[in-house]
Formats: sequence, C-alpha cells, structure tokens
Amino acid sequence: MGAKLGTIARRVVGAGRRESASVGVAALGLLLLAGAALGDGIARTAVEVSDGLTWLNDDQRGEVVQVNPSSAKPQTRLQVSGADAQLEIAQSDDTLIVLDRRTGQITVIDLATLLSSGRRQAPPGPSAKVLIVGDWVFVVDRAAGSVHHADAVTLADIGTPWLAGQPLADVVADDDGVVWAVDHGGNLHALRWSEEEQNFSERSNKPVPGAGPRTALVPHERGVTLLGLEGGVVVRDGTGRDLTASTASLAGEVLAAQTSPTGLVPASIPDASAVVLLSGDEVVRVDTGALGCPKPGRPAVFRDRVYVPCRGSGKVVVLDRSGRRGAEDVRTGGSGDPALVFDDGKLFINTPGANQGVIVDADGRTRSVVIRDPELPVMDPERSPIPSVPSPPPPRPDPPTRENPRGGPNPPAGDNETTTPVAPVTTTSSADVAGVVPGRPSGVTVSQRSNNGTSVVVTVSWRAVPDGGEPISGYTVTATGGFSGGSREVQVAGTSTELTLACAGTFCTSGRLDVAVAAYNRFGAGETGAASWMVRPVAPPPTTTTQAPVPTTTTTTVPPAPPPTTTTTTTVPPPPPPSLPTAGAAVITTFGPTGDMYTKRVNMTPPADWASHDGPCELINLTFGHSEPIACSATSAMIGVDVGSNRIVVRAHAATGTGSVDSAVRSTPVRDIDECGGRICQPRSVPAAAEGNQLVGGGIGLLATAWLLTLRNRRERRGESE
Repeated sequence: MGAKLGTIARRVVGAGRRESASVGVAALGLLLLAGAALGDGIARTAVEVSDGLTWLNDDQRGEVVQVNPSSAKPQTRLQVSGADAQLEIAQSDDTLIVLDRRTGQITVIDLATLLSSGRRQAPPGPSAKVLIVGDWVFVVDRAAGSVHHADAVTLADIGTPWLAGQPLADVVADDDGVVWAVDHGGNLHALRWSEEEQNFSERSNKPVPGAGPRTALVPHERGVTLLGLEGGVVVRDGTGRDLTASTASLAGEVLAAQTSPTGLVPASIPDASAVVLLSGDEVVRVDTGALGCPKPGRPAVFRDRVYVPCRGSGKVVVLDRSGRRGAEDVRTGGSGDPALVFDDGKLFINTPGANQGVIVDADGRTRSVVIRDPELPVMDPERSPIPSVPSPPPPRPDPPTRENPRGGPNPPAGDNETTTPVAPVTTTSSADVAGVVPGRPSGVTVSQRSNNGTSVVVTVSWRAVPDGGEPISGYTVTATGGFSGGSREVQVAGTSTELTLACAGTFCTSGRLDVAVAAYNRFGAGETGAASWMVRPVAPPPTTTTQAPVPTTTTTTVPPAPPPTTTTTTTVPPPPPPSLPTAGAAVITTFGPTGDMYTKRVNMTPPADWASHDGPCELINLTFGHSEPIACSATSAMIGVDVGSNRIVVRAHAATGTGSVDSAVRSTPVRDIDECGGRICQPRSVPAAAEGNQLVGGGIGLLATAWLLTLRNRRERRGESE
C-alpha cells in the first residue's frame, strides 16, 4: 500500500508546475481520507476485470471454441472429447471446466497454458453438475445426493462432501457463495463451505410443500428462487424479499434460467408449450405455442428482457417483464436447437452444428459471430507443454581468487581496479533443453504373410529412428481398416511386428489397410511414418485334371520312378514381443493435495492388463525427471513436483527388460504460493480496519507532502524577490 501511494505521489509531483503538484497531492490525500471515512470507498470497491472472451461448445466435433466478440471470430479450438458429445461449460475469467454428459468426464483447462490440469469422472447423463463461485468449484451428483468441494486445478476432493441422504432435484450457488439444494422430498437446504472445518455447514433446511423431483432453482446475487411447478409453488428465499406464491400446476420437465435478477425469474416447460415468469411478486404464465414456439428451451434474462430459445424452430423469442413480446424474434442458423450463453455483459446464441452464432449486445442489437472456422487449428489439451530453457545460474557472490605475482595475500581491489565475477559455465544437452521427441520413422513397409479367409496376417517393418541423445523407448504401430474392430495398436521395442487381423465385411477379399508407426521416448511420441496395403484375397486351390485312358495294343511295363527327394526348411520364428500392457491407457485419474508444496498424491485406477502386469512399474514426472517405483496395481502414490506444469505418467517395463510403455499423460500445475495447511491459499481481502488505517496514513502523508511543497515554493519566491 505504501509503495503504491509513493508511486502515485511521485507521478503527481513530477507532472506540471510545482504549484499544481502541491494542489494535486493535497487533492489526492483528501480523496483517500474520504474513501477511508466512507468505509465502502475507493479502495474497497471491487473492480471486476473481464477477459473479454467467451467459450462456446461445439458438440458435433467434441470441441470448445473461444470467441472474441469484438472481432466476431473464434480464437482457439480445443478438442476436449469425441464427436457427438454433449458438452456443458462452466466458465469464469480465469477458470474453464467442461462436462461431457455423454461420457460423464469433467475436464478443467488451465487458461494460461490451454492444457488440461485435471480430470474427474462423473456419472454419464443428467445427474452431474459443476458450479463455479469465485475461487470455489463444486461438483454435484444429483442422483447420489452429494455436493463435493473440488480443487479448482486438479478437481480432486477437498474436505468432506455434503450428503443429502436422498436424490437431489437441483443444486445452484448464489454470488455470495451459498449453495442451495432441493431434494426429492421437497426440502430446501442452504449450505456454506467452511475453510476452517473443511466441510459444509447447513445454514437452513426448510420443507417446501409442493416441491419434488422436478423442482428447479434459480440463483441470484443473493438468495434463490424455487420453482416447484409440478406442485404449483414458487418460493423466493434468502434475498431479503422472501416470497411464497401459488400458480397452476404444470407437469413435465422444468428448464429454469441458470441465473437471473431477483425480480425477474423465468422457466420453460417444453411439454406444456409454456414459460412461467416471476415478475416482481407476480407469477405470469406465457403460452409460447401462440408465439410460434411450441418447444421452449432454457431461457435467459438479459437487460430486463427474457430470451427463450425455440427447439426445432430456428429462432429465439424475446419477452418483456409482463410476458408480452419485447422485441422481434432472433433468427438462428443451423438445424440444431439454439442455446443461450451469458458472459462478459453479452448474450450469445449458439446453435450446435451452425458455422455462425448471434451476439446480443447491451442495447439489444444483434450481430453474427463466426463459431466454426475449419482453418483455425485444433489444439489438444493433453499435448506436451512447450519446454522452457532453464535460466543460467546467478554469478557467484565472491570474486574469483587472483594470483599475487609478489606472493602473500591478494591485494584488495582499489579505486581504479574492478573485479568481475565469472559465472560458471554449464553444459546442457539439446535433449535436456528442448525435451525433443523422436523423429519420424522412415521406410515403413507392409507385407502380407497369409490370408485363410478368417484372418489376415501382415508384417510391418521400418527403419530405426536416431535417438538424438535421448534413448528411444519403443515404437507404437497403429493399424486401421475394415477388419473386425476397425483399429489395432501395439507397442514394440524393435523395428518390425506381425499383426493378425480378423476378417469383417470385404476386408479379407479387397480391403485396404493403413498403418502408422511413431517412435516415443520419455518426452512423448514423435511424428508418424505411414504405409498402406491392399489385401490379397485367398488363393484358389490347385485344379487337378484327369484325362481319359487311350487304348493301346502294346503293353509296356515301366519300372516305378524313384521317390522324390524332400527338402525340409525349418524357419525359426522371431521371438515374441515382450509382454506389456496397453500403451496410453488412462491409469492416472486425479491428483490429491498433500502437506508439501513439492509433492503430489497421484490417484490411479489401473486397467486389468496394467494391474496384472508381471514386470516392474514406476511413477514418473516427465517434466522434472522425478520417479518412484510402484506396484503396477497401486491405486495411489506420491511423486515429486515443482513450480509450473508437471506431466506425470505411469511406466510399465517388460519383465525381460527389453521394452516399456507409458500410460496416458496427465498434467498438474504447481503454483508458486505460500502453503496453507496443505491446501491452495484462498485470496483474502485486507481487513476493513487495516485497510482504513492504510488510507488514513496515506492521506495524511500526502497532505503533509502538499504542505511541504507549498512551503518550499513560498521560500523560493521570497528568495527570488530579494
């Protein structure tokens, strides 16, 4: 605080004439004193700084796209899932978490590196939900009736989860950090996370007659609105304007706004072609079918208007507070159902599959925004981070010893003599600096060994890749084609392998086989070398022709021919490849916090072939070279980490010692912050009393500075007049 005030004072003093400097300093001091006196003054006002960018989902491609509304163009594409995903995004200015409802996988993206820092598995389907409130992340499992506080970087559990004892209908969080949950029995719970106790404390538990399994919640800046429309009940709680109201019962799914102001709360009931608004203290029902919107989707409130996406209609209906049309319908492109995303003071209308979306600005005007751009490269959040070159060591504090030609102790350096310390020279190999992955294998060839009509056997060979100073761990061979399964991947230590591919369709008669070979080392896999092969069909059996005997009048006895000499050639089969589990398998699940900033607990769920592997396994930090021997069936272990992004794998070695494979790489960051009992420190604001003391001291200091400047100016003027 003192440093900031000093900087401000120096800028004011250095600008303009001395008189204006003293006036400026005095004004600044009075301003700071006024801020301290007002309590919620200039220093206590929280300024929310927006990043100006928004993430949208592209379900058909399994991508999330970062859009710049200023340029109306996409900036980043991240491949977070497979095609035909069902993505839901939870985002803030510094956090991006993606839930794929099709698989149940939750991924958190480090926005500084655009790398995945943590993953978590949730049940597929509608049960899971992710909430971001400030620096807190809550993961909800509605079917299990649980709310977990998760680490914002790794998604590992922190503390004790809250259990409702029955399934939950909905869970939300208001801007004040209170978690609101309503269970199937109609009980509304208000929860608060306790940093000291590391658990949830239940502030209230209110039974709401009429609430049940289809009840929805809408959070506000403070408090929540409960919409139990199946029982005809609407309840507003915790807002300072609590309300209980009745309305007509509506059966079917309730799609409530994700957030809204206290005085305007919308929800859609698609089966009833209706939208229900809580406008002020009045409940209004809107027949959207009469507006050409028979299947309303999840609405959003923007600038005192309610935007209702229409499923199957390619438009968004705009309502005012009374439920009447508030503006012309917004037309959308594409054949999918439009979805609404509110971020950074703008409303985005995103239609899955469409190349363009719509931005609604603060004044209600609409404009197009490009969402799909095939020329924008797709980034993999599981890729290897760009290695950084280590900085040179600092110079030694003591000067090097100099020889005294006259003998005796070295003379001290005089005024005309300087001694320059020499930093030690270190030699770093290119592999250590760049973390180079192997090059592309050359000479990839495919040859067919046999085809018996039920399977095809091929041999794949290639030339060895130079190690470049870093030993090659092995080669990954991937075959794709119309055979049974469609894809086959093996890892070998040598430069050839044999593949047996089961027939399917026309593969064994006229199929095409594509093969890719990539070398890998401890830094990852390199580029692939490729080759193709057209399968030769089964050779037909030899044809035997029997000629009719020709009658003759002369019988000649021919001695039998000697038996043919049979030459037997024995081919020694190549040794079988070493027994190794599947490379790239998802062994590491989550990272847990520990009491030490420089260690991480790694939680693992090894697949069957990893857990039963007969060779040794080890846990390796690829970024910093730490390793720990572990059992291949281990479910948790500790690993050394350091500040920055840490890439962790499990490596399985063959029992013969002739090869190894790595699991899928998982990344976990370490922040350069103080420790708080083994947890990431939560930012804490300056206490009000201390902050006020700083403002008072700063204001008085600046007023004193202004008085001294004025006094100096007067003396200078008197000196000039004399």
